[in-house]
Amino acid sequence: MRLGPFVWIHSVQFYETDLMGIVHHSNYLRFFEEARVHWAHQKGLIDYQKPESAQQFAVLETRVKHLKPAKFGDRLEVEIQAKMEGARILFQYRLWNEKKELLSAAVTTHVALNHELKPVKLSNSMKEILERETWKEIWL
Repeated sequence: MRLGPFVWIHSVQFYETDLMGIVHHSNYLRFFEEARVHWAHQKGLIDYQKPESAQQFAVLETRVKHLKPAKFGDRLEVEIQAKMEGARILFQYRLWNEKKELLSAAVTTHVALNHELKPVKLSNSMKEILERETWKEIWL
């Protein structure tokens, strides 16, 4: 498994699965969101003690490819890459299990919003961080 600059770990809980112990497909987007929030926190874009510190983003598009199922008890690694395309931010993700099997790949596209939920330019701090981020490869 090749790991990118940011990896987030998640252990699959029973409530995230169906009766067969397989993770429900809707949870993959939640795993990716949690990883994205931790990425933003690590980059200094979110202060957990001050939620208002985060610039608001709307999700414009999500694409998820499911390759193999995650199961109850799996230790998952979510790998993230981010980049800026004009006013949009693209994140791509890969989800691995502890056997180093690729389970899923995804891309989400976001746009910054103000408090009236209208599109705005990215903050300077977000631009600076994203200008340093590069995708080493395309995953999906």
